[in-house]
Amino acid sequence: MNADRLGRFELLMTWTQKLNELARTGESTRQLERFLRTVEALPGEEVGEIGNEWRRRQREQRPCWALAYLMLAVLVATAAGHFLGTLFAGLSISVISLCAAKALHHHWQQEEAFDHELHTRATYVVNRPVWGRSV
Repeated sequence: MNADRLGRFELLMTWTQKLNELARTGESTRQLERFLRTVEALPGEEVGEIGNEWRRRQREQRPCWALAYLMLAVLVATAAGHFLGTLFAGLSISVISLCAAKALHHHWQQEEAFDHELHTRATYVVNRPVWGRSV
């Protein structure tokens, strides 16, 4: 069995047990709780389907962010170009463009980080010895 074919139930049960163990020992469980909430909110019966749904949802958000930055750039170019001059408008648009690029890069990093975490945690479950699994 590979990590993409791992079922949702086994993934959630394993990491819920690990969450309880960490909570009993007093470790921080914030990251694991966030991961479990995200996985529970996504549809799909296998890790591969869950990952595909996550990437699809993230892709759907990109045009919204790009449009928002584009509208902001047009608004600033119009207002600043008219009242403060072309130099200020050009600098403002450059700053907005840099912010948009940084936001897009951050968005891609979040997408990759969750996808990597999902597959790493699924690989952990798959590679556990059979006697260590609970059914």
